[in-house]
Amino acid sequence: MEVIEIATGKILSTYEEKNLVVNSGLLNVCKLLGGDAAGSKISKIAVGTGNTAPVGTDTTITNQFLKAVDSVAYIGTDTVQFNYGIEGSEANGLTVTEAGLFTNSNVLFARKIVNPITKTSAIALRGVWEIKCS
Repeated sequence: MEVIEIATGKILSTYEEKNLVVNSGLLNVCKLLGGDAAGSKISKIAVGTGNTAPVGTDTTITNQFLKAVDSVAYIGTDTVQFNYGIEGSEANGLTVTEAGLFTNSNVLFARKIVNPITKTSAIALRGVWEIKCS
């Protein structure tokens, strides 16, 4: 995740964190593979204020700001990449300490903890979230 100063376009900081695919995310993949209509694609990014380490039973992001991902790309034969941006007008006032990927049906797929970022209208957050299937 990059923190970008909107006025100048300058990258103020860059963070790279590991994530955990949570139990509800694993079940969603199984449903997609089995053709169950309850399975749905990953389509949303959330940021929030939780600070506990991710565990398999996580289902939510604390005080979440949720929006659609900007785009999806496929890298090689085993990686899907979700590109996202939290703009200057979004999530202001949050001290962002966690992020998550959600499905179309608002099921948490993956969660991670991030270094605290105080979100204001002066900064945007840009990121690429990769899920490797191997």
